[in-house]
Amino acid sequence: MSDVRDVHIPKMGPGTVEADLISLEVSVGDRVSAGQEIAEVEGEKAAFMVEAPIAGTITEILLEPGQTYAIGDVICRIEPGP
Repeated sequence: MSDVRDVHIPKMGPGTVEADLISLEVSVGDRVSAGQEIAEVEGEKAAFMVEAPIAGTITEILLEPGQTYAIGDVICRIEPGP
């Protein structure tokens, strides 16, 4: 079985310790491509899209949009695949 990859709330800048998860563009079972936009997050100064680090299938979503989370929290998990 392949190693599942975690997708985290990314670092946003010096002193930023949390961010809002604005939206998720994927659901469990969706196939994604490396670089595909999968979530929108917003910090104190900017909003941006989080991209899938690898191609594969979304196996789990751990966070709900509309909430504030710590930098580094796991948004979802991707099982590698074509």
